Amino acid sequence: MKNYQRINNYVGFGLFGLATFVYWSTMEPTVSFWDCGEFITAAEKLQIGHQPGAPLFLMIGKLFSLLALGNHTKIAYWINFSSVLFSAATIMFLYWTITLIADKLYKETKTITEAFTVISTGVVGALAFTFSDTFWFSAVEAEVYSLSILFTAIVFWAILKWERIMDDRWLILIAFIIGLSIGVHLLSLLAIPAIVLVYYFKRTAKPSILGVIKAIGVAAIISATVQFVIIQYFVLFAAKLDLFFVNTLGFDFGYGAILFILLLAASIGFVIHYSVKTKRYHLNLAMTCLTFVFFGFSSYFLIIIRANAKPSLNLSNPDNPFALYGYLSRESYSDKPLLYGQTFDAQQTGAKDTYTRYRKGKDKYETAGKAFSVDYDKNLLFPRTYSNNATHIDFYKQWLNLEEGETPSFVKNLEFFASYQVNFMYWRYFFWNFVGKQNDKQGHGSDHKGNWLSGIKPIDALRLGNQNDLPPSITQNEGFNRFYGLPLIMGIAGLLFLYRRNRNDALIVTTLFFCTGLAIILYLNQDPMQARERDYAYVGSFYAFAIFIGFSVFAIRECLSRLNTPKLSLVLAVGTSLLAAPVIMGVEGWADHNRSGKTTALNWAKNYLNSCAPNAILFVSADNNTFPLWYVQEVEGFRRDVRVVNIQYLSDESYINQMKVALNSSAPLPIRMPAEKYVNGVRDYLPYFDYGLKDSVELDELLAVLTSDEKADKLELSDGTFQNFLPTKRFKLTIDADQLVKTGTISKDDKEKVVPVMEWELKKNNLFKSDLAILDILANNNWERPIYFETYVSGDTYMGLDDYLYLEGNALRLLPFKTDPKNLQDKMERTNTDLMYKNVMQRFNLDEFRTAKYLDTETRSFAEGTWTILNTLTSNLVLEGKSVEAHKLLIKNMEEMPLKNYSVEDTINRCQTIENMYLLSETKAASTLSMATLDFIDKELTYISSLEPRRINSYEREIHIGMFVLNQLGKLAVVHQQTELSKKFQNKFAELQAKFS
Repeated sequence: MKNYQRINNYVGFGLFGLATFVYWSTMEPTVSFWDCGEFITAAEKLQIGHQPGAPLFLMIGKLFSLLALGNHTKIAYWINFSSVLFSAATIMFLYWTITLIADKLYKETKTITEAFTVISTGVVGALAFTFSDTFWFSAVEAEVYSLSILFTAIVFWAILKWERIMDDRWLILIAFIIGLSIGVHLLSLLAIPAIVLVYYFKRTAKPSILGVIKAIGVAAIISATVQFVIIQYFVLFAAKLDLFFVNTLGFDFGYGAILFILLLAASIGFVIHYSVKTKRYHLNLAMTCLTFVFFGFSSYFLIIIRANAKPSLNLSNPDNPFALYGYLSRESYSDKPLLYGQTFDAQQTGAKDTYTRYRKGKDKYETAGKAFSVDYDKNLLFPRTYSNNATHIDFYKQWLNLEEGETPSFVKNLEFFASYQVNFMYWRYFFWNFVGKQNDKQGHGSDHKGNWLSGIKPIDALRLGNQNDLPPSITQNEGFNRFYGLPLIMGIAGLLFLYRRNRNDALIVTTLFFCTGLAIILYLNQDPMQARERDYAYVGSFYAFAIFIGFSVFAIRECLSRLNTPKLSLVLAVGTSLLAAPVIMGVEGWADHNRSGKTTALNWAKNYLNSCAPNAILFVSADNNTFPLWYVQEVEGFRRDVRVVNIQYLSDESYINQMKVALNSSAPLPIRMPAEKYVNGVRDYLPYFDYGLKDSVELDELLAVLTSDEKADKLELSDGTFQNFLPTKRFKLTIDADQLVKTGTISKDDKEKVVPVMEWELKKNNLFKSDLAILDILANNNWERPIYFETYVSGDTYMGLDDYLYLEGNALRLLPFKTDPKNLQDKMERTNTDLMYKNVMQRFNLDEFRTAKYLDTETRSFAEGTWTILNTLTSNLVLEGKSVEAHKLLIKNMEEMPLKNYSVEDTINRCQTIENMYLLSETKAASTLSMATLDFIDKELTYISSLEPRRINSYEREIHIGMFVLNQLGKLAVVHQQTELSKKFQNKFAELQAKFS
């Protein structure tokens, strides 16, 4: 076929257009949850995000942000659109990759049937990946994974082009792309083994098993060289030379590092010159490739340059070579044992210094402490149950059925690796993409959250229990995607066909599949109870499997060719493969990937900031509660008077320094500690030691001790050094009521509510540097700025101040009001009612919960939190005799909040809303919502009761909540004289109680 190559190119471009349409149609139009808010914020002003950074992604994002043409509300839209294009380009290169592999099955001159077989193979495989769950999710938001997989697709396609043309310039291109990819994500490094195998098979006349093993070994060396030598030790060597130049020779910062770069460049240049002069071709090729890796890696100059510019977002402040080394090596993340290490119940027996940390001083580098490795009394090979986090320990014990006090053996560690890390944290995700998905809820091992599900009831029942009459929490969940395992079957058929026809290519693609999937599982050694699903980490392996799905066209055609003509066999094969993979995946997956019109993260962030009074200080902790706030402030310029303080980052000296300077329209925070009191390595951790103090200690007096450099105020450690410590956990802060009125914190009418002294007790046995900074702010703020804490986080976040926290919207405000000892409400039940009502009614926008086409699990979580807050305010308005305001709020709640129940837990809020309806004489509305809630709980609990007893245990929480809500709604119906309704609840309660008993 003469025009095959042209048609092949056009089809690739056509798939690019189709994928662009799909992803653009389902793209989120603004900021989304998790890291996207941070990436958009960092890209828009070229700022410094979390370790290890993504400078190339930020630079490209900056270019796309310019398409907003000055409209700051469209910046997120266009950076999201960059992911659409990256993902569509990935589909295009995947198609060309598949056709390059398939093309080798025929002679160079192909018949029309053969040509269209190759093209159809590429189309089926590319479209299967287009509609795969994990890739689609990343394609419609501003995340690094879409650009990362594009680089992986390009390098794999490029090595196949090299194989076809045998022009070593393709190898140089691969080296450059790998270097560039370092500035985005390290996924491309995992393609190196497959690339080396392509090179080995092409260069070797008679490949052998030993040769393949050697090739894999070489690939491992290349990968390690790039990941450790180039990315980390290159920077470390530059830092060491800079240390010598600054501390010994007296030069300014950076001159030693610049000299190292120049020496390295000169050395590489000399070797290249030598290789040309002596005609050493392979040495020349290797050094040229190394040069282009460095060219790509040079994007990290952005990080150190912009860190020195001190932008408003400057996490870790990597403004010198040592800080950049820590940034690249992810020093803020804890190390995990891989080959040998401790079990979760191991006790520390000692510690060894590994290297000295340095920080940038005024004119020299200063020692910032030692990095150390810990020795333990219980160690084993291949440790998989190593985390001593209490939640993780409970999970290990439950998952492995460990007895109390039992140490997990080597066999138990292998069991955890196989059953949890491999099966649950990889194969579950793999089956999501190619078999089907139960729902979109995050799973931690239960039968009803986040499992893979085929839709074939007998098969699913073996793992998940009865699949007949499934409840609405499953069947009405947008993530209820049933592929019936057809894409998996197509992929296996394609793999078997390719293995029979071209074993080398089958091995190459399988190597790519393994290295971008199961190999990551081995390396990450994940602990349990992850904050979110981690399927995005393995998207490269799903990419590789899509190649096999493409070859199902060949497999089916081969089977049908015995019965039909070649052309009819091809048509049937293509039709079958399309329907069995991309079509069913696209149809089933559209609902839970359609984020068009979704603005929930944006409006949630604005509502949060609008919960705060002017010039407030808002303490937050989790990434998901921080990044959208940064986005709306830094990008859209919304409520810049509020200073958002992330407590996790407040342990870093550079972040504290940022808090001490003005930002936008926010004044500096009142932190009075001199910088030398909190530099890295100083007062990072202060243990509690009972000093016998009976009374509470005034904050300013306590801070004087905590920041003292006198030995008398420190504890002597076993090694002879001295350390600051916490002498008491009982704090107090004297209150001047007149100052509260003067600063507008309270009105004159509220003076009588004020306590003369705030007293509270810390609920943990240590302080971190972040806690020290918060205490400093509390002691020195003098109520000049309102102080807020985020809701729904760990109790440690509040530092024992719970009795003085009041809801004013989504945030809790610190107010020194008296609490009634006879009515000790939880902080989430106390409201500063009038101000909160004003905030909610005039400043909250809740429309996004109704306008979004799909509410993902994160959005639903925030929606339920908002509903809880609105219920609390409504109840308190009623208790305070403000029924008119309560009624208006109830109407807003019912008109703007999502009424659909996604889980039994959702009915708790419905129960509280129904109670408020009764209190406000909205009896008809209460009855309607009661019946809808009854119907939902009935279906859920009836289904649960149909399961085997051993499976019912995993639904214990749902059963308790459901029965509690039924009982409460029945009582409410009795109290409010709804006789028929109360009988329905009582009868249903009795019926279900009998089933579960």
